[in-house]
Amino acid sequence: MRLLRPPRIEVDALDDGAVVRLMRGHRLSDAVRLGPNEVHFSIVHPDGDYEDLGVSYNLLTTVGRDLLAAGLGNPTGKDGVFTASSSTSGTPAGGGMTADQYKGWRVFADATSTTTAPVYGNIGTNSTTVLTVDGWWVGTSDTMTGTTPGATFGYHIQPSCQARFMGVTADTGAASAGSTTLTAEITTNGLNRTKATYAHTPAAATYTLSVSYSVSGGPQTVHRGGLFTAANTTAGGVLVFETVANADAIVTTSDTLNATWTVTLSG
Repeated sequence: MRLLRPPRIEVDALDDGAVVRLMRGHRLSDAVRLGPNEVHFSIVHPDGDYEDLGVSYNLLTTVGRDLLAAGLGNPTGKDGVFTASSSTSGTPAGGGMTADQYKGWRVFADATSTTTAPVYGNIGTNSTTVLTVDGWWVGTSDTMTGTTPGATFGYHIQPSCQARFMGVTADTGAASAGSTTLTAEITTNGLNRTKATYAHTPAAATYTLSVSYSVSGGPQTVHRGGLFTAANTTAGGVLVFETVANADAIVTTSDTLNATWTVTLSG
């Protein structure tokens, strides 16, 4: 009996885009060329069949533009100590915040003591007194497995422009520069918001972010996608980029939905 090896997706960053390759073993089966600010969706079925859904445009939102400006040019942060903390929040002493002033930014805090490397959280939203984060991340492993900061330990908030968490939805609305959320974002069947794999060629004008969703239920339709600053819908975060897939992805159990985004850095 011959066992079929499932095809795999490889992404190569280029100076002005990327190439997405479908590999079957060591053989190149198909390739798609992405230009600047384009998104490619495809489906690999469990029997090895491959659906190329084509290329769509990657739209930078207005709130995403504001976040990028803050991350690249705003030196103003916030320092102090917490008066309370949890696995998804931190309460700065004295409050002094405007609602959502730090949305999309990062807060770094001591995890156990001043001699231990700090953890960080991606700020999904903030009230006048409390920061809501997606969790506490360990920088060396890039995982959300960090110890909750001490309730009276120091913190530092700074601008961040890392939109690396990919969400999808069946909602048929259009991509818009004014979008701030992904309506009816999917949180089940293996299609929940996922950390993307980053790739960049030194001195190139673009970078890529790629996700392979392992679908665990359905059928489920994916019409639109976005890149966020926070890892989950509970925190929320900033929707920096949005796209409508060139063709709807209709997936079910054991399918793999692949998505690759290119982002342009040059002016």
